[in-house]
Amino acid sequence: MEETVRQLMIRKFGRVIDLEALQTLSVNTTLEELKIKKLRKELSNAKEMKMWEEKIAQMRWELMMKTKEHTKKLHQMNDLCIEKKKLDSRLNTLQNQQQGNAFQGPRKADIVAKEKVTELIQVQAERILALKEEIALLRKKGGLILPPIHP
Repeated sequence: MEETVRQLMIRKFGRVIDLEALQTLSVNTTLEELKIKKLRKELSNAKEMKMWEEKIAQMRWELMMKTKEHTKKLHQMNDLCIEKKKLDSRLNTLQNQQQGNAFQGPRKADIVAKEKVTELIQVQAERILALKEEIALLRKKGGLILPPIHP
């Protein structure tokens, strides 16, 4: 049988072919297809990884910018709270001073009223003095002196 195979090989191919060597040299198409498919998948995965890494870098940048913005706003809010505290303190001080002045207001009114009463007393004292002089003059002349009429 080996001799017939050898003769057939010579007729068909023109020489004897080593079938074992041919099998090791022949390409396994399924294996090659799987290798190509694997390379394509690796390339696709690499592209997707690159896209995700870029997206992550972009998100980190946006996060950093938002963090800076919010930090700036927190500092502004802190400054406003400090200013509000100062203004509240100043307002309380001014209100306390005005309350103190509120008690001084009637004192000023009391002073004015006291001055008016003093003037009235002085005018009445002058009138009493004038009336006393008139009474004394009338006594010297011998006139009749009537008691004062009260209204």
